[in-house]
Amino acid sequence: MGALTVAAGAMLAGADIVIVNMDGPGEGFNDPTAAAPVGGNAGTTVGQQRLIAFQHAASLWGAKLNSEATIRIQASFDPLSCTATGAVLGAAGAMSVFSNFPGTEFSNTWYPAALANKLAGEDLAPGPAGSSADDIIARFNTNLGTVGCLTGSGWYYGLDTNHPANRINLVSVLLHEFGHGL
Repeated sequence: MGALTVAAGAMLAGADIVIVNMDGPGEGFNDPTAAAPVGGNAGTTVGQQRLIAFQHAASLWGAKLNSEATIRIQASFDPLSCTATGAVLGAAGAMSVFSNFPGTEFSNTWYPAALANKLAGEDLAPGPAGSSADDIIARFNTNLGTVGCLTGSGWYYGLDTNHPANRINLVSVLLHEFGHGL
């Protein structure tokens, strides 16, 4: 399941947020289904549009945050729970938590990885061979809009807020869910 890492964030952003693609060939971010550019998203496949939307949401958060530690979001599109009238759109949260580290504001208090790393000024859980470990896990529903999964709806991959009534704005959901991990 080779992970592809893509940096997201403006040059002047206060935090560098990296999207780590956990999808396999032909699925999620790697979905080759043709798509017309929409709402400022220039991607020409469903997978490209999904990744561009993720990068856009990461850039928005990165511009608002102040952290010297890179924030890594392990991301994928997977079949999540849904019915014809309701669905889990997505979920995100911290991959790990820390307490009583150098720089902590309150002792005996658990902090999600991204916040703990910011306060410590370093990656508290480095990966193998000195690489950074992922801080947040984010999964989003690949079946949205198919028969039996909020039938007739679907994701809107535009970077604006001009989504049609029968589409769910992915960027808005991403911003909300990334907040859980931060």
